[in-house]
Amino acid sequence: MAKSPSESPINRRALLASGAAAVPLTLGLTGVPAQAGPASQPRSVLVEPKRHRQLIRGFGGMTHAGWIGELTPSQCDTVFDNGADDLGFTVLRIPVPEDTADWSADLATAQAAAAKGALVFASPWNPPDDLAETFVRDEIPHGSQYEAENATLVNAHTATDTPGYQGEGYVRFDGATDASVQFENVVIGSAGTKNLAFRYSAPAGDVHVDIHVAGALVAEGVLFPRTDAGTWVWKSIQAQMTPGQWPVQVVTTGEGGPDLDYLMAAAYTPPGEARRLRHDAYGAYADHLNAFVHHMRDNGVELYGISVQNEPDYAHEWTWWTTEEMNRFLREFAGRIDCRIIAPESFQYVKRVSDPILEDPEALENLDILGAHLYGTAVADFPYPLFEDNGADKELWMTEVYHPNSSSSANLWPEALKVAEHVHHAMVDAEFQAYVWWYIRRFYGPLLEDGTISKRGCMLAHFSKFVRPGHHRVEAQKEPQAGVFTSAYADDDGGLVIIAVNTTTAAADQSFAVKGCAVRSARRWLTDATRSIEEQPAVPGRGNGFTVPLPPESVTTFVVRK
Repeated sequence: MAKSPSESPINRRALLASGAAAVPLTLGLTGVPAQAGPASQPRSVLVEPKRHRQLIRGFGGMTHAGWIGELTPSQCDTVFDNGADDLGFTVLRIPVPEDTADWSADLATAQAAAAKGALVFASPWNPPDDLAETFVRDEIPHGSQYEAENATLVNAHTATDTPGYQGEGYVRFDGATDASVQFENVVIGSAGTKNLAFRYSAPAGDVHVDIHVAGALVAEGVLFPRTDAGTWVWKSIQAQMTPGQWPVQVVTTGEGGPDLDYLMAAAYTPPGEARRLRHDAYGAYADHLNAFVHHMRDNGVELYGISVQNEPDYAHEWTWWTTEEMNRFLREFAGRIDCRIIAPESFQYVKRVSDPILEDPEALENLDILGAHLYGTAVADFPYPLFEDNGADKELWMTEVYHPNSSSSANLWPEALKVAEHVHHAMVDAEFQAYVWWYIRRFYGPLLEDGTISKRGCMLAHFSKFVRPGHHRVEAQKEPQAGVFTSAYADDDGGLVIIAVNTTTAAADQSFAVKGCAVRSARRWLTDATRSIEEQPAVPGRGNGFTVPLPPESVTTFVVRK
């Protein structure tokens, strides 16, 4: 599925001439329960080393010196080396500053990472000021989506008789007063004015409702104007909100309420202040990105890829791109950039943002890596059949996320365990080839501000230290017991790594069988509430496998000796 790294810089002009071919949300992660069986004999995990899935490029994170400062040399060692007390990261993401005077801001970190063998790629937030313009955006809100039928309902019910809704249905209020729809866990990542947009229908007439956030009235008597029958429209309000997970409640006050399809929550962009690349500046922007590629190359860093735009569909504070604009740039201008091209980096792996690229052969020809972020993406939406059909010679990377939030300490346990579960789903259900965290050094990140590795960092290290670039994920049952997640990875020299995540509060005995070979033993490393990537006694093999107890709320990485 993936292309091998080139031994020399890519010349896209030559390729074309020759005719050659991330508002962050908390995820509710739930797996498919294992088939029921006797409690004393859990389902064995069959690992098949010769049945390859995706080629792994690596695990890593981002630095942004302009916002939080560079990593120190010592921190670079901890992040990109792979000794006993290191993270073993093999991917670094850096920004592309719009001002060329800032192009060396992250250079020292990039040079250190590249010298240690890490892949470095770059993403822009904005074009240079002289290439951009403000505009009035359309009325369709963008943001993280919450379905009304999944909300907490009081004197209201899910309905499906009016066509045009999204999801499994919409909500209809049953009471003229004191009925409510409460959208739970609306996660806000930064303080400021937020836009709460409700997709609704009101064919019976105008209605007024109150809107509360975390129990506080933020908008009283909000008018939802009458709509034509079968028509869905938007009503937005603005509210000052702080970081956290908040319930948003719509309450009837005497007139009933509108039919509610879903809520979109995002930062607020005032009318006329949205930003985009000027339509006559696409060529100049391609030259800008290409110049950054050559700047890094001239300073000893060969970028593995460069993105067209960070989160073009969530650009309240940076630059918006429509799918038509993105495809035009890819078709007509990306070919002049002397580097692999990454796009579209949708903030929530929204398929309607990337589908048009996969369906446009000329745009797809100039795409090398389909990049995506996983903020608020449901695990059910991780698979991408259209990419499997049309992206055979492209790579698939998860290029930004933090999980489950940016408000808790990265050492909070067992919350940090959710990181390992998230990586598991990203590798197994989405089949990403790279998993890239947001800020590497942050109180909620893999490296704390004092340079020590956090519990969240340990979760990532269970993958990054052992599953190295060039490994393939191989076939293995992904959830042999309810709440126990397993994945396996093999290298070309016969090495085999198995990672088991036990999210339950009880110990779980688990058996593993490796098809086609005898197992001598399995070295193992464990993280739980009191231990952090601590090596445990090796597990003896028996025939072609081994059995081991998985401690409650733990992650164990096994390196199998055949």
